[in-house]
Amino acid sequence: MPLTQAPREVTDISERFLRLEEILGKGLKKEEVLAPYTTFRIGGPADYFYPAKTPSQLCNVILTAEELGINYFLLAGGSNLLINDQGFRGLVIRNECRKMEVNGSKITAESGIDLQEVCDLALKHSLSGMECLTGIKGSLGGAVYGNAGAFGRSISEILESAILFKSDGELKVVPNDYFEFVYRGSKLKKNREIVLSCTLALSPGPKEQIQNKMDEITALRHTKHPVQEGSAGCFFKNIKNAEKVIPAGMLLEQVQAKGLHLGDASVYHKHANIIVNLGEAKASQVWQITRILKERVKSKFGIDLEEEVRYLGPYGLEN
Repeated sequence: MPLTQAPREVTDISERFLRLEEILGKGLKKEEVLAPYTTFRIGGPADYFYPAKTPSQLCNVILTAEELGINYFLLAGGSNLLINDQGFRGLVIRNECRKMEVNGSKITAESGIDLQEVCDLALKHSLSGMECLTGIKGSLGGAVYGNAGAFGRSISEILESAILFKSDGELKVVPNDYFEFVYRGSKLKKNREIVLSCTLALSPGPKEQIQNKMDEITALRHTKHPVQEGSAGCFFKNIKNAEKVIPAGMLLEQVQAKGLHLGDASVYHKHANIIVNLGEAKASQVWQITRILKERVKSKFGIDLEEEVRYLGPYGLEN
């Protein structure tokens, strides 16, 4: 749940904007609507919005927000995210750091680049290991943050090292085991460290074989995942216990999730664990659907579904 905050006065927003603009320059925007920056295409305005195009700009804007005491949120690919209709009271920093390079069988890339672009670069250089990640929306940094993966594999298996930045100004290079990766999570969910860049260790392989695998995964995704509609991907985590993994979608199928809709927010007709935006869906409508789904699964199976999607906003989405 997002933290509840009292709305700030407009004069306060304007004064802070001028102070931020003095430091950051003309790239800073005010009252920028966030929906176009997310795969869900949902979300109200941020008080302030700044696109950071280099790691130095990214570090500088974070330090500035810390110094001025401004609440901030780092946004890159905008997947796995539901932003409140009322937006975000503070500064949204868009990570647009997207340089990458190949060195032998390794790829080093900045964290704001789309994950698919890294997959495509690996294919171009006949490097295997990223096939399972093809088609996953979002940025490279977001993939590391949430240990993105599919088909039994995840990015944690190919991440060699990363450069991290802390809000106190510290920079450090860390190895894979620093992240304490778990299913759809990492240590980054517990601290305020930011991934600036990553090095991925891949393996040389036949280009045609890599292409065929990527094509196979893409085709499979298109049979179950929305292509045109806005969505945040699978909404709930699968249930893992000592014996097996229970797909959340399987449980949702059995509680008649498909067909449930409120306005333009709807459970996807091909996948019970995906909620789609059919055009003008509101975050509040998506939120209400998730409450119904969780209650149905809890009632029938005694299982509490846990969201994979993050919520962002100053007020409870049920309001």
